[in-house]
Amino acid sequence: MSEEKACRNCGMILSHGNVCPICGSKDLTNKWNSYVVILNFEKSAIAQKLNININSTFAIDVK
Repeated sequence: MSEEKACRNCGMILSHGNVCPICGSKDLTNKWNSYVVILNFEKSAIAQKLNININSTFAIDVK
């Protein structure tokens, strides 16, 4: 099983691959803590605060 990586640019958590599907960055890290799952970005106050406009899982603290 592969270790999940977070994009240093937008914070999206990826379970596979080496390129972020949201922003296209290849700057990924396995050093992150805490995450948020966005199920409905249009109604989510957290998604608005974090400037997230897609339903997915995002790292909060990317190192």
